[in-house]
Amino acid sequence: MGAATQIKQVTHANVVANSDQPNVLVSTSPATGRKLGEVWVTPPAEAEAVMTRARQAQDSWKALGLKGRLAVMRKLKRTMYRYTDLLVDTLVAEQGRPRFEALIEFWCTIELLAYDIRIAPRTLAPEHTLVPLVPHRVHWVEKNPYGTVLVIAPWNFPLLLSLTPIFSALIAGNTVVYKPSEFSTQMGEALVKVIYEAGVPREVFQIVHGAGDLGAALVKARPNKIVFTGSPTTARKIAAAAGELLIPLTLELGGKDAAIVLEDADLDRTAAGLVWGGLLNAGQACLSVERIYVRCEVADQLVAKMAKIINEQVRIGPGEAPETTMGAITTDAQLNIIDSQVREAIEQGARLVSGGRVVEDRAGRFYLPTLITNATPMMRIVSEETFGPVIAVIPVSSDEEALKQANSTRYGLTGSVWTGNRARGIALAKRMRVGHASVNDHIVSASVPSLPWGGMDDSGYGRTRGREGLLDMIVTQVISAERFKPLPRELFWYPYTPLKLTLIQRAIDVLYAPRWLDKLRALVFWQRRER
Repeated sequence: MGAATQIKQVTHANVVANSDQPNVLVSTSPATGRKLGEVWVTPPAEAEAVMTRARQAQDSWKALGLKGRLAVMRKLKRTMYRYTDLLVDTLVAEQGRPRFEALIEFWCTIELLAYDIRIAPRTLAPEHTLVPLVPHRVHWVEKNPYGTVLVIAPWNFPLLLSLTPIFSALIAGNTVVYKPSEFSTQMGEALVKVIYEAGVPREVFQIVHGAGDLGAALVKARPNKIVFTGSPTTARKIAAAAGELLIPLTLELGGKDAAIVLEDADLDRTAAGLVWGGLLNAGQACLSVERIYVRCEVADQLVAKMAKIINEQVRIGPGEAPETTMGAITTDAQLNIIDSQVREAIEQGARLVSGGRVVEDRAGRFYLPTLITNATPMMRIVSEETFGPVIAVIPVSSDEEALKQANSTRYGLTGSVWTGNRARGIALAKRMRVGHASVNDHIVSASVPSLPWGGMDDSGYGRTRGREGLLDMIVTQVISAERFKPLPRELFWYPYTPLKLTLIQRAIDVLYAPRWLDKLRALVFWQRRER
């Protein structure tokens, strides 16, 4: 792996408040405030031209065939590996994350590409089916690309959450228009460099930069499919606009993910897993543990063990620092949400165990890892997504109470059960209203590339990753053809005759009568048996 390559040129586009030029978006490190680069904003007026180029390029990309496209994707995998340092260093700098976490995201992403390449020939192959009603004809299902897919990606995991739909869209034969978040433009440009160097044509994969007005213009330009990852508030706007145009959507939205801890859990392992699950990426993950419902019998012990881990093992700072285990908060807006929820909860009677404030003696945006108890369902810290390094622990008196509270929000992305009894844990996990439930784990298994990923309710709909992720990027087409030389006339065509009527009656009896005697009668006698 070579040294990281800096993206020094001003490229496509983006807009940010701290730029002196209204048509340029500047990226700065949330951990240090250092300027990282800038990109040009794509004017919303150009959205139609961008979409037109993508449509015009789609036929040739599809015509390359799955075998040809997979050859390009294999080269992309090699190119990604060659540019590991570029991608990881960009994550560390632009997101303010520890290098260890950036490497985990890179690993998950390149493994997902390897998996998609392996399963694509089987998953996207035509499926033949025998139809008893017309056995003289052959039928099969072709799996065709939608056309052009618009990918609107978030800032919190800009490598994995951008490339997940991009991989599957390109493999399936779609062209892609990619709009990264305004807060991850340098990651977007790093991806462009890697993808183009791998041989994906520039019209097949296009990047645009901008804010919500550009996103709205791109939707109005009628892509054939939209994949959006972000907040439910923005998703509702996109869904409303897409609904007017009948554009299919895949939405991966927020979470207020809960963990249930039973009295027989291994508390040392549970505390370690829940602290990591709540503070990974400074809690800026839709699958972060934000609520813990723990049996009263062990609540104090769990809180004490979690507090000890936070105090002894969690070190905040810039991602480049080797001792850092928790990085920065990416945006000012998110920092304000985190701080306001915590302050409000304390004012309303929650007990602060650790953390609970903005770090003011550093150049970047940092919030102390925070552990809260005595929270109530009416508090925003329990009912609304925090998206920060804050964990609320709520004692409960029974498994049923824990389950009821865990299922009490409109979010439904991930959940977990921690217990020494595997069967008991699985039984509760199945009843959690989430897209991904785990026993004695919360996050690790959610990154398995063969598993479909997505939520329900306000956490979105549709699935990425796994076989479902590839199938999410295709539209089926049924092909029907004669198996032999065509008959002069089909049985079902005019004219209708008594003989045809009898044949149809007998066929129904032979195929669907519940008793073998009835089937035999239908074969022997012309008249249908009276019932």
